[in-house]
Amino acid sequence: MKKRYLACLIALAACTAHAADSHIDPSIWYPSADAEAADRTALTADWKAVPVLQDPDPQALLDYMHRVEALLARSQRHDAWLHLHTALDVDDHASRAARSALAEAKQAGYDRMRKTLRNVGDAGFAKATSAVPALGEYHWLLEQATRHQPHELPEAEQAIMDDIGDQDSEAFWAIYQKTRRAMDGGKVPTAHGDLDAIKDAGKLAKDPDRAVREQAWEQEQKAQAAQGETYAATLMGIVRLNDKVAKLRHFADAPNDVYFSRFLTRADVDATAKAVEDKAQVLQAYQALRAKHIAKVLGIADVHSWDLSAPLDDFTPPAFDEAAMRDVIPKALAPIGSDYSAHFRALLDPANHRTDLATTLGTRESDAFAIAAPGAPATLFISQWVPKMGAASVVAHEGGHALNQQLMDEHGVSPFYRGGPNWMMEGIAILNEMLFYEYLYRHTNDPAAKAYYLQSQLDEMTFEIFTSAEEAQLEAGIYDGVVAGKFKNAADLDAFTLDTAKRFEIWPAKDPELAHAWMGKRLMYQDPLYLANYLYAGLLATKMFAMATKDPTDFQKRYAALMAEGFDAPPKELLKHFFGKDLSPAELVDADMTVIQAKVAALGKLYK
Repeated sequence: MKKRYLACLIALAACTAHAADSHIDPSIWYPSADAEAADRTALTADWKAVPVLQDPDPQALLDYMHRVEALLARSQRHDAWLHLHTALDVDDHASRAARSALAEAKQAGYDRMRKTLRNVGDAGFAKATSAVPALGEYHWLLEQATRHQPHELPEAEQAIMDDIGDQDSEAFWAIYQKTRRAMDGGKVPTAHGDLDAIKDAGKLAKDPDRAVREQAWEQEQKAQAAQGETYAATLMGIVRLNDKVAKLRHFADAPNDVYFSRFLTRADVDATAKAVEDKAQVLQAYQALRAKHIAKVLGIADVHSWDLSAPLDDFTPPAFDEAAMRDVIPKALAPIGSDYSAHFRALLDPANHRTDLATTLGTRESDAFAIAAPGAPATLFISQWVPKMGAASVVAHEGGHALNQQLMDEHGVSPFYRGGPNWMMEGIAILNEMLFYEYLYRHTNDPAAKAYYLQSQLDEMTFEIFTSAEEAQLEAGIYDGVVAGKFKNAADLDAFTLDTAKRFEIWPAKDPELAHAWMGKRLMYQDPLYLANYLYAGLLATKMFAMATKDPTDFQKRYAALMAEGFDAPPKELLKHFFGKDLSPAELVDADMTVIQAKVAALGKLYK
């Protein structure tokens, strides 16, 4: 799931939707709730029975790995069943608790498997593989087990730290959500009546009256600032908690702890973000072009942040009803291959009962994500469908996650290797969005429509790369400042945020209230240090987009090979195989800037 989409879905859900509900058939995993529950009880016991082997012979080791592999596949099927039920009803606490309990049992068994592999060791595993070559498939698991060993705590200590850490994290996240809900921006008078500056922010941003837009924007900023010290105390509490946990796990700091799990280091992320910062003039040129166009159309001298969503002309984006969504998205993904498009069409076909969407939210989880498990077709959950381009883009993205899982399953990829670093999986899905906008841009002759679609695509590309680099620097810098005692309150965080943003964008210099932006970056509170994933995902997706549109035939071969492999090696090795050579982050940045600059130039021609 791409977590930054949650805000998009919430905003879109406010629109009036006209669609026919469709539902996932859970029998693709289990014939009944009783059957699922019975097998889950047996599975939990099977996980608890996984031993730590000391010196297994080669065949015994292979049998052991097959045993854990089968348990993992069963767990993924149960997780799919339970995930769907919690998504359909946020008040289904029984399914939520069952999912959590199974995850704990699985993790404990998986950890015992890691200990077994470490007991065998590199030399022992090499010797065993020479006797039983089939063991070679699991060498990457040994490498990972060895890699994590210096950061693993004794089981009892880890259990205590997990319990305390989870409770504290949930408490901080609850405080953040309550603070957001408590924000009061007051009312904004409009030609259609008074609107709420917070709840109706999206609608107010598109009001044709500039005075309304400005007032709404300023009231929203003041509402955030009024809660600044609560936000600061919450964020700094999260930082201190994560810093202590990281050091207990023998990491230098929290960023290195989190990045380690994504096969990155703090030095990697800092260098990549700096490489993007060095190209900030590319983003600034795009922003200046947009500002110039807005000024010309609206007849204003000085464009500000509250003007960016103003209606500019008579062009109204077409509605994407379900039929249009099911028709356009597979066509847009043709550069990935006809087989891929056919798979996507099957995913969205209501007759197959693999996509779950509704016209009203009700008690459904407000989110969108793929649900997949071995031996069953992948599925897609969309909390509430609205006939908008943005909603269709979400379907293209989340459907990309679903097909990634299904294609790996069809190619026989082991359950061990169906999950990789978040940024790689996100990059694969973001590619679908870029192709979706490209299709819309290429398949209209209306200059206003072409400009709208191209601008939407550029917003996506620049957001994923430049905003993510800015956010990576901001979040890591906040950790440094809080731990060092330099940042003590909201004013300190405001100043640092504004200084960081000014290095990338043109808007902070015009609108210093953007200093409060750190308060609205939900993932800093919900999933700390996740934001850096999007930097690498955006760089990867834009490069893949260039390959897919320049030489689809070559790209399709490379993409199919990537889907067939799974995540059975370090990311650098997988990408070297995919690209045919090593590509440094700096080289990816340079290549992607060429793509963005060409599109900015094309947009400039459409604006004239």
